[in-house]
Amino acid sequence: MGKPLKITIIGLPLFGERLAKALQSFDQENNYSFLNTYYNKWDKLKAYFRIPKSDVVFSINGSILTSGVFDRTLKSKVPLVMNWVGTDVMLAAEAMANGSYRKDYIDKAHHFCEVNWIREELDVIGIHAEIMNFASFEKDFELLMPVSKKLTVLTYIPAVRSDFYGIQEFLDVAKDLTEIDFLIVGTEAKEYMPLPKNVKALGWVKDMDEIYAQAHIAVRIPQHDGLSTFILESLARGKQVIYKYALDHCHLAKTKDELVFKLKELNDVFKFGHWKLNSEGANFVRDEFNRETIMKNLTSKLRKIAKQKK
Repeated sequence: MGKPLKITIIGLPLFGERLAKALQSFDQENNYSFLNTYYNKWDKLKAYFRIPKSDVVFSINGSILTSGVFDRTLKSKVPLVMNWVGTDVMLAAEAMANGSYRKDYIDKAHHFCEVNWIREELDVIGIHAEIMNFASFEKDFELLMPVSKKLTVLTYIPAVRSDFYGIQEFLDVAKDLTEIDFLIVGTEAKEYMPLPKNVKALGWVKDMDEIYAQAHIAVRIPQHDGLSTFILESLARGKQVIYKYALDHCHLAKTKDELVFKLKELNDVFKFGHWKLNSEGANFVRDEFNRETIMKNLTSKLRKIAKQKK
């Protein structure tokens, strides 16, 4: 057995910390650690010293704008992986358009993404990414019929940039469909008060099980998205899902009108007593996004990349 690899994970804190723990739990032969180089000054300092000793630096978030952490990685001849997740692709397209991009980041980094539509967007700007997932689920969820007596629709919208994530469109749809109840987690939507009577904005929710138990449908309609963890979690729980992007076992609604049409259609199914859990969606997540499969693929890939360290 060779010397343990040191994999340093940076980027989006919520996902980075989770991923480091999942990788370390799965692959105890090697060392995985997360550094919050976005918001933690101490972690930024640690990154300066740790990066040259790393075998791979894995960033959950891509960028072709100048980054001190990326420069330190490349200068130290440590393999750099950028995992593109969504909004970062839009920023890269802007950088490419205005000429502020770093070509060495494009050429020297390994590029991953999670879904075909992100890969296609990256291809347009000359970044060729390999599909490699990192979101995973450790256990199967029990599939339970929702407890709500009215058809109930759930969405996740963060408190920051709520408009980008479609809150106004969601509220407009709720106004049109008064027979249906709508739940928002992530924001209290105070700036949109008064909310329609059939809408509850619950803010940040620590335990989502109780909320999912109420919902028949999960909706996500941001201006732009990568593969949403909220969508995967909803599928894993057997929810019918309406998404702005074409994904297995989801209903497609690219516009507000399409969303209204699809919700009316599903409400008719509900009213006539024919509601079914999305067991196919749950099976899809169980088969494709289980912890064993995702971690095995990712650790194998990281080991191969680590061998390229000069």
